[in-house]
Amino acid sequence: MKTKYKYNPPFSYSLHDMYVNNIKIIDSNIKLEFENGYVKLVEPYNVIPGSIIIENVDFDFSSVVIQNSLGEYGMFKSEKLEIGEFIKKYDDFTFEIVDELYGYNKLFYSGYLRRKHKDEIYAMDLYVYFTGDIIYETEE
Repeated sequence: MKTKYKYNPPFSYSLHDMYVNNIKIIDSNIKLEFENGYVKLVEPYNVIPGSIIIENVDFDFSSVVIQNSLGEYGMFKSEKLEIGEFIKKYDDFTFEIVDELYGYNKLFYSGYLRRKHKDEIYAMDLYVYFTGDIIYETEE
């Protein structure tokens, strides 16, 4: 017997190639603020100004990982930070989300970290474990 499974949740928005320019911790929630918003997944696929709130985050199982500058292969250094530490240390950043992955009570955003007034670009991953909802706040 074969059982096939493909998880394909019905998302209304895409974060691909969108830029996070601020992360806030509000009580047990995380708010991601975007430079221009995110793409609405219905034609004509417009960018909609907005932010995201991830509810009931378990900060003990959530983190940011920053790796070497882009283009480097072989051995590399990385830095793993609690989300609050990242916010304090990197207050002048943009995080371009390239991949967004979702699982049971977990999300994973992977992309590129840029800092203002610096030329280097780093690989960055945001891991969040949460038990609430993902709320897309838009200006629609």
